[in-house]
Amino acid sequence: MDCRICMSPVTTPLYTDQSAGTVIDFMRKQHLELVPIVDRDNKFAGLISTAKLMRMLLPKSIGMMRGIKHVGYLRESAEELQARMDDIRSQRIGDLLDPYAQTVHPEASLADALKLISDRQYIVPVVDEDGLLVGAISYFSIMHALEAAQGETP
Repeated sequence: MDCRICMSPVTTPLYTDQSAGTVIDFMRKQHLELVPIVDRDNKFAGLISTAKLMRMLLPKSIGMMRGIKHVGYLRESAEELQARMDDIRSQRIGDLLDPYAQTVHPEASLADALKLISDRQYIVPVVDEDGLLVGAISYFSIMHALEAAQGETP
């Protein structure tokens, strides 16, 4: 089975030049934790994750403290948290994404995508030979493809 069989189309592209606020709103509305981002030529640029966005919400002082596990002693107001969120929302998403996300080609073995998913990259962008985003593979798209294949067998 190759990746083309299991990929889902990306019907709502998100672009590097859009504000992070646009992408955050989309992720929240669609209940997505990881989304592919493209440039205006539809070339894959990277992934943005809610995990990265949440890390950005932490006070900068926490990011500077290595190895600290409990920070419950820090107190801050909702206004301080909102100010950091407003700062994130105003940034270009292209400046925040992970440009080193792994991709697969449509003809690649599904095992390649499964390996990436098992390594905690829960969305695997599918790009063609020109780097254009043609779809994405996730646990859910694989389950859907397997279900569809079972329905077609006699």
